[in-house]
Amino acid sequence: MRTTSSVRAAILGLALAASAVPAGAAQFHFGFGTDGFGFRRPLICIELTDRQIRNAVRDQGYSNIYLNVSNNRRIQVRATRGDWVYLLRVSTCTGTILSRERLRPA
Repeated sequence: MRTTSSVRAAILGLALAASAVPAGAAQFHFGFGTDGFGFRRPLICIELTDRQIRNAVRDQGYSNIYLNVSNNRRIQVRATRGDWVYLLRVSTCTGTILSRERLRPA
């Protein structure tokens, strides 16, 4: 019986302490989210410049790089690798290739 009453007292104490927190402090949140592909990333992103994106794609083995449409921290890039032209989705935060679609022979 004694442990049951101390557990109840502890739960009641936690509930009272939580209700005493000001509303503004209760809404503060810092954390990490996912980008839809399962990668963890900070919620704040400093986007790369066009030149930095081109360099990042080039460093991954592509040439003839053309930037296309930028949308929601991603950009479409058309680039050549080997004997094929690819349509890439690239993160504007990190420069990593998120998806790749083979379009046609080069």
